[in-house]
Amino acid sequence: MKVIGLTGGIASGKSTVAALLRELGAVIVDADQIAREIVQPGQDAWREIVDSFGTGILHPDKSLDRDKLRKIIFASEQARKQLQSIMHPRIRALAQERIAQLAAAQGAEIVIYEAPLLFENGVHEWLRPVIVVACDLETQRLRLATRDRLSAEEIQRHLDAQMPLAEKIQLADYVIDNSGDLAELKKKVATLWDEIRSISPAPDSSRRKDPRGHDRQPE
Repeated sequence: MKVIGLTGGIASGKSTVAALLRELGAVIVDADQIAREIVQPGQDAWREIVDSFGTGILHPDKSLDRDKLRKIIFASEQARKQLQSIMHPRIRALAQERIAQLAAAQGAEIVIYEAPLLFENGVHEWLRPVIVVACDLETQRLRLATRDRLSAEEIQRHLDAQMPLAEKIQLADYVIDNSGDLAELKKKVATLWDEIRSISPAPDSSRRKDPRGHDRQPE
């Protein structure tokens, strides 16, 4: 079983690529989904978050008000680091547990671990290859304004909170540019899927490829 990382810049289309890979036969372990599971009311992570940020971040049913929490953490680097220290060790541990379960079941040929902060949290050190989904900066900004209804200032805070996309690209084994339309993206993902299924062992990370299979030397 191959365990492959999938990440990208915010609003670059990572989740869309994951969905397309699932359609092609990949098994997806989604860090965002795990994050939602571990903050259900009464869970240890939920308790730590409430202790750290107060009950003002809760809905009446005690679930987290994600919009309120997001505004807090993107307004303060210290708050963001505090939340990450609560969340990421738990997300990583549960992700590794689920990947191990899939390996033991021997039913999955390829598992994709989808995580927005894969490089930032050093997760890429225990899996390869890694796919980065990218798009141009203006497309990112437009998608964030449309999807999340963020102001220009809020968009910049979100972008500043992540590793620059150019750095992620340099750390990647494969890059999918999602600046175009869905039809174009589907073709790129299908080509990459065929490439991934053919590789064994994982490629040399110093020689990254674009979705057409061409070598890209590190800059």
